[in-house]
Amino acid sequence: MVRLDWVRLPTRWIETGGLREFRWGTSGGAGIAALLTLIVIAQHADQTTGSAHLTYDRLCLATGLSRPTLAAALTRLRSLDLVEPAPALGQSGYHLVGFDPNGGWGKLPARRLYVGDTVPAFAEFKLRNVNELNALKIYLLFVARRDRETNFINLSYDGIEAYSGIDRARIKAALNVLAVLNLVHVDRVRSSTHEAGVANAYRIVHINPYQHMGTLGRTLEGEDFAERADVF
Repeated sequence: MVRLDWVRLPTRWIETGGLREFRWGTSGGAGIAALLTLIVIAQHADQTTGSAHLTYDRLCLATGLSRPTLAAALTRLRSLDLVEPAPALGQSGYHLVGFDPNGGWGKLPARRLYVGDTVPAFAEFKLRNVNELNALKIYLLFVARRDRETNFINLSYDGIEAYSGIDRARIKAALNVLAVLNLVHVDRVRSSTHEAGVANAYRIVHINPYQHMGTLGRTLEGEDFAERADVF
């Protein structure tokens, strides 16, 4: 059972362009499955060691994946050096490569995404659409790049494309997936660089939920927040 509101996800691999390794094509569905599996392992990992004990049944239940698809996902994660066996925990032990409780991590939502042992949002991923892969890549990028002071994501479309390898023309569709699944919130902010005078700013659902434009308003009064946060 996931008991923590959020957990530490190692993010150095994201900062160094690791998301670009997940490309659509003959293995696009496998990439979606791998990222879903990585998220679930991280959500169950011990926050000191970065290791988790999860049976195939529990992983399948949480991700919504079949056993063969899960096996392929784990193989992909091991090949990319994102997950490795944790022998001390037996055959069902997994360790997050690069886990360091002292740094190099981002806040990943955990407990509030679950209903029992399942993640309803993950059941919506059918592994057949490039927008699903791109949505997960952006979601993990947001985890890595969230501004701790403002709680917003300090990335432009150019930044998203550079880190993730997602074609700029496909970014909006991927963001829509995240919004529909209630994984990302959209706020409207002032912007002197947009013709309408406002722009969208993004927050990860269930991370610092009381830190948003309503509570930041006085602090940021008189500032062009869109420029400060480099929002989309």
